[in-house]
Amino acid sequence: MSTPKTPREAALAAAQARLNPPPQANDAAAPAAPASASAPPSGTRPLFAPAPRHTEKEERDIILKFNRLLDRGIIRDNSYQDSAEAVETLIKISTNILNSDDPKFRQIKASNGMLQKKVLAVKGGHDYLIALGFRTQTADFTKTYIFQKSLRSVHELEVGTQILQDHLSTLQFRVSASAQSRLSHAQAEAARRAAALADIEADRDSVRLRAFREKAGREAREAREAREKEEALKKGAEEAGEGAGEGEVDAQSAARREGVVSIEHDEEEDSEEEDHVGYAGGSGVNESYWGDGRRLGD
Repeated sequence: MSTPKTPREAALAAAQARLNPPPQANDAAAPAAPASASAPPSGTRPLFAPAPRHTEKEERDIILKFNRLLDRGIIRDNSYQDSAEAVETLIKISTNILNSDDPKFRQIKASNGMLQKKVLAVKGGHDYLIALGFRTQTADFTKTYIFQKSLRSVHELEVGTQILQDHLSTLQFRVSASAQSRLSHAQAEAARRAAALADIEADRDSVRLRAFREKAGREAREAREAREKEEALKKGAEEAGEGAGEGEVDAQSAARREGVVSIEHDEEEDSEEEDHVGYAGGSGVNESYWGDGRRLGD
């Protein structure tokens, strides 16, 4: 009765089965080769014999190596979007090798567009590709990444692929969260800008309203001052007219008074002359004389 196999042993057995397909019917009918011819030399291991079993420490070291290359080499130094795209591309390359024996999947030209953009252009992508078991070869000036297939390399490829798959969902969630955060930030920034523009427009309206009120107040004040000035001028003119009328009346009164005085003075003079003539006639002398001297003819 066979004991149940661990996942690692099952993976190794599957890899060995792919490398050593079972013999066909015509091969089974062929005579068996001598045991001495098929037996490997003493002290050597058959080419496709199971690889030595890894100890727990070696297994932990392999897992730690891939985790370090992913966390510190790819995720830390790149954006979540670039890291997720690199992980998806590496998973696609690895699963093509694990699920098919076609040699074309084990060779990738360095000039491949997807490899260049999604893996080699990302920091840490080249190192992880090498850790998965790829090596570089140059032929005819063309650089090619070639996966050197062996039981050990296939096992490490499986471990590295599993670690990539374990991290992919987390990376995709972070990419989605980052995109949502950027969208929220953009919306918040747009709202902030709209509020700022609204405040600016409100300030402009306030300035325009204040300017309108100041202009209206200034015009009202100027109109009031002009009206007061006009009223003052009118009042001054009226006062000046009244003063001129009173002056004319005073002048007429003074003229009348002077006329009366002049008439009275003339009357007094006439009275005096009459008195003087009467005195001379009373003495009986009709001749005129000059002073106190003698009369003419005397």
